[in-house]
Amino acid sequence: MSLLGWDMDLATILLLFAGGLIAGMINVMAGGAGFMTFPLLMAAGLSEMEANAANFVAVVPANIVGTYVYRHEIAQVRPLLPARLVLAAVGGIIGSTLLITLGEANFHAAIPWLLLSATLAFAAGPTIKRILERDYAFDGKRWMWLSLTMEFAVYIYGGYFGLGMSIVLFAIHAIFSSLDIHQSNAIRNATITLMTFISIAVFAGSGMIRWGPALVMMAGAWIGGYGMVRIAKTLPHAAIRNGILLWAVVMTAYAFWRYQ
Repeated sequence: MSLLGWDMDLATILLLFAGGLIAGMINVMAGGAGFMTFPLLMAAGLSEMEANAANFVAVVPANIVGTYVYRHEIAQVRPLLPARLVLAAVGGIIGSTLLITLGEANFHAAIPWLLLSATLAFAAGPTIKRILERDYAFDGKRWMWLSLTMEFAVYIYGGYFGLGMSIVLFAIHAIFSSLDIHQSNAIRNATITLMTFISIAVFAGSGMIRWGPALVMMAGAWIGGYGMVRIAKTLPHAAIRNGILLWAVVMTAYAFWRYQ
């Protein structure tokens, strides 16, 4: 198969497009679609490193669409964005460079445990926050430095491998901020979009991206993302949160099966 990967058969093209369609829908609402698209890209003949790099290209439309459609929520949280955008940019550079230098295997064993911790934190986040506020006068604003430090680590991980990073960000926001789920989604989409573009530039510069499979899946993700974000904005906050939690449980179970 050529570097560009345009010599795919029709069945492979249709499989990648359909996978991108579903991935776009998932990524706009909850993130984590890479757990589905990653094995599809490998099934199309890409190595693990190539599939990971192609994943960044494939799912970026969903984040772009999400950023645009959540523009009103972004306006509401604008003061919170500059620092996070800087962290996302720097984290993307560091993480992508580490991937090229170290490869993926060094991080595989940690992925299931990271996701399990994030899923539990996201599920219990509001309860934990209420207990801390009631019993210990917890004020998330006083711990902003810790929140940003943790988010920076997530952006480094995102540039490195990235599968499931959205759930970790949701969990951090649930504990350290008063953001509702749509505002959190707006920040997530904006910062991950920037981080992803930077990572794509790093990977492209190293010649790691197989553009054919990546662009086919990207086309599907663009359509799926646009359709889902319109639906997601009409749903109650509780419904979105429960959907994200359910998907987090599925991702965590898959990660233990895949990487342990």
